[in-house]
Amino acid sequence: MIRAILVVFGLIALAAVVPGSAQAQFYKGKTITMIVNYPAGGPTDLEGRIVALHLPAHIPGNPTIVVKNVGGAGGLIGSNQLGESAPNGESIGFFTLDVPGQLIGTSALKVRYSDFVLIAGVESPLVVYIRKDTPPGLNVAADLLKTQEFKALSLNAQNTNSLNQALALDLLGVKYHPIPAYRGLKEVETAILQNIGQLANSSLSGWSGSVEPTMGHVVMPLWQLSPRKNGAYPRSKALPNLQTFEEFYASVRPGKPLAGDFKYRALRVIGDPQLAMFRVAMMPPKASGEAVAIMRTAFVEMWKSRQFLADYSKVIKTEPILVTGAEGQEVLNGLGTVTSEIKEFLIKYTEAMTGK
Repeated sequence: MIRAILVVFGLIALAAVVPGSAQAQFYKGKTITMIVNYPAGGPTDLEGRIVALHLPAHIPGNPTIVVKNVGGAGGLIGSNQLGESAPNGESIGFFTLDVPGQLIGTSALKVRYSDFVLIAGVESPLVVYIRKDTPPGLNVAADLLKTQEFKALSLNAQNTNSLNQALALDLLGVKYHPIPAYRGLKEVETAILQNIGQLANSSLSGWSGSVEPTMGHVVMPLWQLSPRKNGAYPRSKALPNLQTFEEFYASVRPGKPLAGDFKYRALRVIGDPQLAMFRVAMMPPKASGEAVAIMRTAFVEMWKSRQFLADYSKVIKTEPILVTGAEGQEVLNGLGTVTSEIKEFLIKYTEAMTGK
């Protein structure tokens, strides 16, 4: 009897060990290419390299991860390259999600985002900032309404950052010239510093890790566009002292509510899924189920690492909020439910933006 019990326990122990051993063999000795869909030095790249540094320790087999920056077309070139990669688990992407690319149906997007396999996401607000010396000069954020046709710099017209920025400015009724012409936000920062343009926006890591420390004497933040939480838009815990767009709008346009405004609806249709997981780790469509399971587990485990969280926090000035693979996949799938009315509006809006 005792021997039979020992045999049973032995089989249970073996069953517990085999899956881990099999997982270790899957990535042992392999090199994983991590495609970052923006140029080196920008916010996406800063965060992606921290992930690439820490992730191998949480993947059974401890593979090597090599970062490959593929910028251009507002992130679409890098996205396309991952979409065309072999689904063997040896290619992953660390992207800034480009929601409008799918909603508008741009021909440049070869693979829809909802077709990728989501591994994990990172929540993040956007920060809109402006040069303090923009005529006639800004002392407080509300002085934006006194400005005279400044230049608002951004990525291509169909990029989420570009559309959120333009829609917000249009809702406020300020006069500006949109310049949706840059490959990456690092280039935008340089242009703002050179006074080629005056207003731009950036993700939390871009603001906290680059813009504020290097240009804080030149620019001031205007508002944050924050993720939806329980039906509202509270300030991000990383930016407790910076007003939200909704707060800023209410202060300068009292008596003119945003609720019901079609442009505001469009802004939030674009912004809500983007801000819910501003950075995403993805694998090609039809990626190996085994590889997906390993990667999703690795990200969850990495998020328990105090060293990883400390390194990441140095960039974004707060602990990053993880969106699990399953949660993020639901957000991606929801992109397919956006109404044709919104899609048609966005198509016309982006066309008009380049003609302003």
